[in-house]
Amino acid sequence: MIYFNDFIKKIVLLLFIYFSSRLFFILNNLNLLDSISEIDFSFLMLIIESLRFDLSILLYINSFVFLLLIFPHNLHQYLWYRKFIRYTFLIVNIPFIVLNNIDVEFFQYNQKRITSDFLDLIFLGNDTLQILPNYLIQYWPLVILSFFQIFIITRTADYKFENISFSFRLILKSILVFIITTSLFIIGARGGLQLKPIKVVNAGQMSNPIFSNIVLNTPFCLLHSLNSNKLNEYEYFNVNELDPKFSDIKSNSINSNFSEKNVVVIIMESLSKEFVGYYNNHNLTPFVDSLISQSLVFNNTFSNGLRSIEALPAITASIPTLSNTPFITSIYAQNDFNSLASILSNEGYATSFFHGGTRGTMGFYGFVKKAGFENYFGLEEYDNYKDYDGTWGIYDEPFFKYFAEKLKSTKEPFFSTFFSLSAHPPYSLPEKYADVFSKGELAIHELISYSDFSLKKFFDEIKNEKWFNNTIFVITADHTSPKSADSDYKNRIGRYSIPLFFYTPDNSLKGQSNVITQHIDIMPSLLDALGYNKPYFSFGESVFYKDSWAIHKNNKRYCLITEKGILNNINENYSTFSDWRLKNRIQNNTDNIKFLKSFKQHYSKSMIYNKLNVENEL
Repeated sequence: MIYFNDFIKKIVLLLFIYFSSRLFFILNNLNLLDSISEIDFSFLMLIIESLRFDLSILLYINSFVFLLLIFPHNLHQYLWYRKFIRYTFLIVNIPFIVLNNIDVEFFQYNQKRITSDFLDLIFLGNDTLQILPNYLIQYWPLVILSFFQIFIITRTADYKFENISFSFRLILKSILVFIITTSLFIIGARGGLQLKPIKVVNAGQMSNPIFSNIVLNTPFCLLHSLNSNKLNEYEYFNVNELDPKFSDIKSNSINSNFSEKNVVVIIMESLSKEFVGYYNNHNLTPFVDSLISQSLVFNNTFSNGLRSIEALPAITASIPTLSNTPFITSIYAQNDFNSLASILSNEGYATSFFHGGTRGTMGFYGFVKKAGFENYFGLEEYDNYKDYDGTWGIYDEPFFKYFAEKLKSTKEPFFSTFFSLSAHPPYSLPEKYADVFSKGELAIHELISYSDFSLKKFFDEIKNEKWFNNTIFVITADHTSPKSADSDYKNRIGRYSIPLFFYTPDNSLKGQSNVITQHIDIMPSLLDALGYNKPYFSFGESVFYKDSWAIHKNNKRYCLITEKGILNNINENYSTFSDWRLKNRIQNNTDNIKFLKSFKQHYSKSMIYNKLNVENEL
């Protein structure tokens, strides 16, 4: 019994550690957690429910330690066995304590608790080794918290030794204690006596669903997502009932003939719509603002995800991430799919991709090759470490210059994608620009101005080239920044609001559009603008003909943004709101619900059955 008491004491200590991390999580994410101001009389129920989820996962994590302690035997008398239990306890708990604390900050970027896809990111290339030193310095409060918590459990990892004198009576007693304690263990691990063990989807049922990210802990979400890489296959409709939009797209071209214009797609790191002066009253992006005034600008654009790894397939191949795992690292990444690179390569285009990071970063290199880009240019190809930012790759200004030089020597027609990186934590600037750009309210503001300046230098470099006037430039962001200084964007929808504009020096595309659009619409829109009229596969629609809608999925919540309201869907529950803060609930629109169900069904079947291009569909 003494060993069971020791085990309980350790679990109670771990519950306290998880609770302290939860307090840090709440304080660090006040601006992102839904309706945090509504925590009042239900706060006690919130704490009770969070303890239920903490206890459940801690018992799972420590199940082997429990068996080593409780099973009746006398191995406890040996020092090696006691040390084995001690180190087992530390090894199984310390990594999860660290991950739980990482999520205090990472939640701002992900807007969901860490799941199994985070492991893919850790082991994808050498990003982790590159960014770890700077991140340890930048987020030092979390480092101190983690060391303090680890210190506490290290000092309390031992347990009292009691020799068992076996007799028939004691054996019966030990067996009885083992049965009772094991039963209590199972009940605690299941989260109660309900029919099924608690899952992520159950968070918030006792208190309020809007508090689910507070109720949950990272180890619970991570371990429960390990076997959830496969998509659900939806069967809402038969083929005849499915929305007709969801089939292979044939371009309704705005041009009568295919024009071999060059295409340059520029993806600006973390360029939230909030940071663009054209849409707001500030001067962070003077050059982007000047370009927009001469472009076809879209005023209602949303990203399909919150991470760079999700943006690249959406922009270049019209494939959004509607699962807990980014497409690039998912089991569906080896599906056959078409992209701007593969389609335009077949039309005689030279294709290239530029990103100043290492080849392994975020799986970009593998995706780019799979997508059909002929050439990849990154940090290794640049081969000049004096312009290395110390964390992610080459600073934007020199890499934009490198991009310009490469384009000058590329045979027309060409399609090229450039992905900037400087406006990314830990926000490093070249020394010569230390005091050039306004600091702004947020640390990222200075880097946004630097990236805008770098973009200007790029255009200055190429504006006199013969091919310049025969080029379509598309400029957008990969996603928004988790940091915001404008209350209008501090909400679940504003978190996805990004700029998008098409700049053509010959003024063939110009004006404003209020159509609701998104990343996955860029590929069909460009093909449309070029006059491409062959069949191809796309989850998005051309901005020149589409209805107003955008979609994203975060954790278990689908969100469809339309002019008729913002439709949220969790499991089979649907609710519609009229505002970005999701406060004003309105009546559900049946057409929107059918549209979302059709999209979910089309998406899952296309992924599962490898039907992401015309050839596989036929």
